[in-house]
Amino acid sequence: MMRFMGTVRWRWTLGVAAATLAGMLVGARPARAESPGALLRCVQARYGALRDLSATFAQESRVASLGRPRTRAGRLFLQPPGRMRWEYDPPDAQLIVADGRQLWLYRPERRQAVVQPMDAALGRQTPFLFLLGKGDFAAEFAWEELDLPRGAGGAVAVALRPRVESAELARLTLEIVPGECRLAGTLVEDAYGNLTRLAFSAERADAGLDPGLFRFAPPEGTEIVRP
Repeated sequence: MMRFMGTVRWRWTLGVAAATLAGMLVGARPARAESPGALLRCVQARYGALRDLSATFAQESRVASLGRPRTRAGRLFLQPPGRMRWEYDPPDAQLIVADGRQLWLYRPERRQAVVQPMDAALGRQTPFLFLLGKGDFAAEFAWEELDLPRGAGGAVAVALRPRVESAELARLTLEIVPGECRLAGTLVEDAYGNLTRLAFSAERADAGLDPGLFRFAPPEGTEIVRP
C-alpha cells in the first residue's frame, strides 16, 4: 500500500507498499507451485481467507538520486476487510492506522496526523490491497507465465507490471514461499528508480486481534492535515 507524504509516500510508506503474511489456504494447492499465475492465485486465496494477522517487518528504501539506503522496522496488524495498523519503531517513529473508512498517518515528533478517505489514500494497484480483502492481481497486473526457480530460503520471485502505468509503481516483485503460499517480502520500484523492500517475519494468523488496534484518536494538540 497510500497517497500520504506526497502521493508516493502515502502509498508506499507501507511498503509502500507494498502486498502479506500468514493464514490458512482455502482449497487445494496448485500442482505447479512455481507457475506465477498459480502462485498468485494461491497467495490471494490464502490471504483472502484470513480473519486477522500480525507480523514484524523490516523495510529498506533506496532513493535513486541519493544512493544511500534507509532502513526501518516495526509491526504490522491486519483485520480484513479494510483494517490495518503499521507501527514503525523509533528513532523515526510513525503510526499508520486504517479503520475501513479512513487512513491516518501519525508522526508523534511533529505532533501531526494526516487523514484521508481510504479510497483516496489507496491506489487500485497498491500491493497491500489484497491483504485487506480488496484488489485482484490478474485485473491490475501482468506477468510472464514462466516456471520460476527458487531463491534464498526457498522463495520464488514473481515480477509484476501494472496494466495501467503510473509514476508510483513501475514494477512490483512478490517473494512467495511455494507450498505455503506465504508472502515473504515485496519489492516496489517506481518510475524514477526508487526502491522499497519489505521483509516479513514472526507471523501470527487468526489470533483474535483487539479491534481497538484499528481505531485512532489524535492526541490533544495534534495538527490534523486533510490533503
